[in-house]
Amino acid sequence: MDLSLEDKISLLEQEITDERARLSSDRMDISFGEIINLYRSSELIIRPEYQRLFRWSNSQKTGLIESILLGIPVPPIFVAEDENGVWELVDGLQRISTIISFFGELKADISSIESDKCESNTDSTEIEEEDSDKIITANYWKLESGSLIQELDGFDINTLPKKYVINLKRAVCRVEILRGESNTAMKYELFKRLNSGGSKLTPQEIRNAIYRGINPTINELLEELINNQNFKLLTGLSNQKKQELYDQELILRFIAFYGNIEEINLNTELYLDTFMETSVKNAEFPVEFYKNLFNRVMEVLGRLKDATIFRSNRNLFVPALFEGITLGIAQEIDYYSSNLEKISEKISILKESPEFRRFSGSSSNSKNRIKNRLSIACKIFEIAKEG
Repeated sequence: MDLSLEDKISLLEQEITDERARLSSDRMDISFGEIINLYRSSELIIRPEYQRLFRWSNSQKTGLIESILLGIPVPPIFVAEDENGVWELVDGLQRISTIISFFGELKADISSIESDKCESNTDSTEIEEEDSDKIITANYWKLESGSLIQELDGFDINTLPKKYVINLKRAVCRVEILRGESNTAMKYELFKRLNSGGSKLTPQEIRNAIYRGINPTINELLEELINNQNFKLLTGLSNQKKQELYDQELILRFIAFYGNIEEINLNTELYLDTFMETSVKNAEFPVEFYKNLFNRVMEVLGRLKDATIFRSNRNLFVPALFEGITLGIAQEIDYYSSNLEKISEKISILKESPEFRRFSGSSSNSKNRIKNRLSIACKIFEIAKEG
């Protein structure tokens, strides 16, 4: 039965009211000196899992300091307040880390990272990897010439005139404080929507942040498995992709899709979100089973001595091939462990399959394409039993 416009408006208003009730917010203006003190006393938490740490160049960092000295307003930062009143930084990492590191207060566990400039594109069927540039975030870094104040070049916190150091500490930043229920779906949305900097979080980075707080078991499993030497060799991902946790997402796909192909009823991102949330709440999640299965698959593939297994004719890494080959072998791991010669034959059949390619093109992460291509791959590898 069709609802009247009046009924639709009533339902809309009720839904908005219900959602707003789940999350409240507040705001205040505090000085950067106070922010540094909060960070020093662990009342402001910067969790490396939440964001892709420090990606600003020295020029960008200098630009922020220059803006503050000139009195140019700085965009607000967002924090989530827990039940103890402790803040966790949700958005604004680049700005806050710039200030904290300039004053020499950045803690050792998040003080350096490698990065590159290639863009994230985890929805792409093929991924072209590029060489990475290194950006090091150190304490007491030196300013360079600003776009408006050239004479900043060479100054650091110890040589900058005291009056300007005081100006930096007293400069005010707007802090948006988010309060509400510890609903993981709501938290996920907050991280996704509020990460407004130049380096957007990938879905796996957000999963790593949100679900680790519930139970770190799955995160720790993924972190262990990405160090499998055969996996690293066969995927050949760049530092950028690893930094974005794309290697972890690939393994999560393997775990989430194994034995569940017919259960896939969402696109890849949403399905992985749901699987992760369900798994971290499952005290009996079979960690050892998945660990052993994945390592056995990688060991078998490593014995082929072929670094192009997951690559196209143009030598580009193809996620769909990774999924199809690893899951196809996993379902028959005992057979393939002792029939190595059959694997290359099956891989060739899969790569040449027009049906598999058809479901691996654009929009390859839609639920129907995932189910179809994985079913095709598993059927190809299933034939091995008859040999």
